[in-house]
Amino acid sequence: MTKGFTMKQMLEICDITEDAVRYYEKIGLLPPVERKPNGHRLYSLADKETLLSIKCFKKIGMTLDEIKLFLKLQNAEDTTMSPEVSLQLQNYQMKIKDQQQQLQQIWDLIETKLQSGHKVGIRTN
Repeated sequence: MTKGFTMKQMLEICDITEDAVRYYEKIGLLPPVERKPNGHRLYSLADKETLLSIKCFKKIGMTLDEIKLFLKLQNAEDTTMSPEVSLQLQNYQMKIKDQQQQLQQIWDLIETKLQSGHKVGIRTN
């Protein structure tokens, strides 16, 4: 039998729910998964990488339909990226850059408050 990951292992590794994994299989984000003789799912390294990619794409705000398109492109034999897809990825990069800047501002505020010993919040007089 081929080595792989059980559902439990996959949930722990990818920090994802069983319902989400089953749903991704149902809508075709994950290809049909190999099964053990007892019917239990057996996930491959490629399945794990796909789930981790889905998680990353979701974190930047991609819809499941957009994720499906990107996964299809990843698995396509023709690796040429269309200008539309390239533009969309650039837009996601800009969105992430904005999020980084916002998080840095929050980090700086907290760091300043920790160093000054003053309460976090807005003063009201």
